[in-house]
Amino acid sequence: MVCAAVLILLTITEVHTYLKPSTSSQISIQSSHDTDTFHINVDVVLPHMPCDVVGLDLEDSLGNNVSDYYGELHKHRLTSDGSEISIESWEEKNQNRRSIAERVEKELEEGQGCNIKGFVEAVRVPGQFHISSHAFGDIVMYLRQKGHSLDNSFTINHLSFGDKADFESIARNFPDAGVMHPLDGFERIKPAD
Repeated sequence: MVCAAVLILLTITEVHTYLKPSTSSQISIQSSHDTDTFHINVDVVLPHMPCDVVGLDLEDSLGNNVSDYYGELHKHRLTSDGSEISIESWEEKNQNRRSIAERVEKELEEGQGCNIKGFVEAVRVPGQFHISSHAFGDIVMYLRQKGHSLDNSFTINHLSFGDKADFESIARNFPDAGVMHPLDGFERIKPAD
């Protein structure tokens, strides 16, 4: 008899809960991350990709999305043998797209490459960055229509997260720490056609 009463009570409670659901919402905004930043230190060589069509894109969970990041990140134009020609200037970066496309055609014919070097200041939240030609899709399409193909081969000379001075201190104080920058020296070369 007691079991039947408990069973009936549980059934009535479950049916009541099912028919009268209670909903609640909660949102919390943590604004402290706006000033909580760190450095992404980059030194990547793309020996066959002109600087005018490659950039670093940065995206995070706060909705920040930057294509072709500039700031403290600089693009060094390289000759076909790897010697530095110049650093991309703000004026060159902001020319009209037709002028940039014509310059890239010339750079491709000369076999120019690019060394992206410096640091990006990122907010300390989940996110991603990548080096690509996304911001230059119109120019890349124009080049493909003209019969050019782009070679995305690259070498990572250095990639790290944080202040470089901290790494030097860690290496000095903890000599047995091991490999601190495992991607340094990593390369991907486009296979021959």
